[in-house]
Amino acid sequence: EVLSLRTKSGKRFLSRALIVTAGHGAFEPRKLEIEGIDDWEGRGLHYFVRRKDVFRGKTCVIVGGGDSALDWTLGLQDTADLPITLVHRRERFRALETSVKEARRLEEEGRVRICVPSEIREIRGDGTIEAVIVENTVTGEQIEVECEALILLLGFHSHLGSIADWGLELHGKRQIGVNPMTMETSLSLVYAAGDVAGYDGKITLISVGFGEAAIAANNAIARIRDEKVQPKYSTD
Repeated sequence: EVLSLRTKSGKRFLSRALIVTAGHGAFEPRKLEIEGIDDWEGRGLHYFVRRKDVFRGKTCVIVGGGDSALDWTLGLQDTADLPITLVHRRERFRALETSVKEARRLEEEGRVRICVPSEIREIRGDGTIEAVIVENTVTGEQIEVECEALILLLGFHSHLGSIADWGLELHGKRQIGVNPMTMETSLSLVYAAGDVAGYDGKITLISVGFGEAAIAANNAIARIRDEKVQPKYSTD
């Protein structure tokens, strides 16, 4: 029995067994729940700050309440057109208190505009982003804020990506179901180990993942060679 693996680029690999160790899966940034949000990528919408110069002289709206959002609200002070608008859906931030205090101080100087508790409701522009509609979620009041660069720093979420299309039985939504005794999945000769592998009583520790990988490799070799499962000493 031989497995055939094909990549997105069209390359094909043959293997007697496959062990999936994809961690938490693929990570992608969290997005705003606005219809057509993806259409603005490359036209003023950013999920990362890779180079500060990209935002030089631009009116920036940063969305988020964690360290990244506060760090770049402060870090773009010498680059962006001021004030920088910071939008967070809660009153309290999840960032270092020193960063929050500094942002509040800059707000008093007119260098930062803090909108809380608020959310972006609409993006406006002709070809590129020109403004966003910010709504106070308590009062319902909406304001239009000039914006050339909308920077979403909302964190990331994981998913199985293309692995979810392999026909594997899943454990919940983000893990591959395995037999904890052998680490084999619902597909013959396909194993999983680490955070991506799921079963009742699972403990997501690095040490557990190492053990699962050893179990998977040992059982895969035993199946391929049609011999009894017999691990070697770890010192060999």
